[in-house]
Amino acid sequence: MKSGLIVYLVGGAELPEGFDLAGHCREMGCPADRVELVGSRQGFFEVDDAWYHLLTKGYGHIKLLVAETDQKCLRPVHPLVRLSG
Repeated sequence: MKSGLIVYLVGGAELPEGFDLAGHCREMGCPADRVELVGSRQGFFEVDDAWYHLLTKGYGHIKLLVAETDQKCLRPVHPLVRLSG
């Protein structure tokens, strides 16, 4: 079954242009077949929308990572949460 990861950025942060989100997630020990972003000005607006999008695309194992960024890297704010699968 395909795995998906939703990255929720806190504090209104934005990722810089060309930021390799999937690569950073793999380096942090959160590999996924597809990574979706939820932010105030980038990606999906709500976690529910990203979750539904992944489910309709056939991703059964979906996890949520709440993180903050300093424009160079991601830092988890909470442990990884399993949403489905």
